[in-house]
Amino acid sequence: MGRGLATRLVRAVAAGVRERGETPFLHAAPDNATAIRLYESIGFTERLRGRTLPARSPGTSVHARLL
Repeated sequence: MGRGLATRLVRAVAAGVRERGETPFLHAAPDNATAIRLYESIGFTERLRGRTLPARSPGTSVHARLL
């Protein structure tokens, strides 16, 4: 099991967003069950399901991946 670092990070960032008077929101790929489970455990709820389009910056290899 993890040490709760992701939960603390998401809560801290969301609190900062709320302090600015804005509404925090997250994006997660539909097949990223781990992220969705984390976000739901913190209290986020699904509002919109959409499509994502993978993109890369100009000059980046087609095979380059984010780590």
